[in-house]
Amino acid sequence: MSATTSSAFAIAFTALLGAPVAAPLLARLAMRLPRALQTRAYLALAGVPLAVAAMSWGGLSSPTYQVNAVALLAAFWAFLTLAVSAFRFESRWLRYTLGPLSILLLAFSVFAGTLGGLGTVFIVGDTVPVFTTTQAQGRHCEVTSYGNATTDFGGHRVVITAPVPLLPFLERTVIDQTFEKPQQTPAQLCQGLATSPNP
Repeated sequence: MSATTSSAFAIAFTALLGAPVAAPLLARLAMRLPRALQTRAYLALAGVPLAVAAMSWGGLSSPTYQVNAVALLAAFWAFLTLAVSAFRFESRWLRYTLGPLSILLLAFSVFAGTLGGLGTVFIVGDTVPVFTTTQAQGRHCEVTSYGNATTDFGGHRVVITAPVPLLPFLERTVIDQTFEKPQQTPAQLCQGLATSPNP
C-alpha cells in the first residue's frame, strides 16, 4: 500500500469517525463565545464548505492529494458543526432543517466508518491516483480507476491540471476525461492527451 493510499484511508476514517465527537465539541465551544465572536465563528464555519465547493466548481485544487483530502475533511466538519449548532439557533426554519440533517449525517458517519467500512474503502480507493506524471508547461496528469471485480464496468479517469499563475499552491483542471475499459495503459492515456491545448 502506497503512502498516498494509507493517508487517504487515514483521513477518510478520521473524518467519518471523528465527526460525531468533533462536531458537537466545536458547536459547544462556539456557543460559549461572546455574541459578537459567535457570529464571526459561524460565518467562518460557513465559509469553509462554501470555499471548498466554489474551488471544486471552478476546477481549482491543490497539487497535493493529502491537502485536498484534508480540505474536504475540514469542510465536512465545519458543515456538521453548523448543523449541530442549529438546534440552538433562533431561526425555527434553521432548527427544523439543519438540526435533523445533522443527526442523519452523524449517523451516516458512524455507519460508513464502521459497518460500511468496506464500501468506504472501495470509494476512497477510487480517488487515489494509480499513475501520475508531469508534462510540458508544468501540467500534471493524474489517472484514477473506477469499478472493481464485483461490477461489470470499470475504467480510468484522466485529469490534467495546469498551475495557476502567481498562485503556485493551486492548479486548475484543463482536461477531465473518462475511459471505460481502455486498451491503453494509464501512461499512454496521459501521453495521448498531452498535446491537448488549454481551454
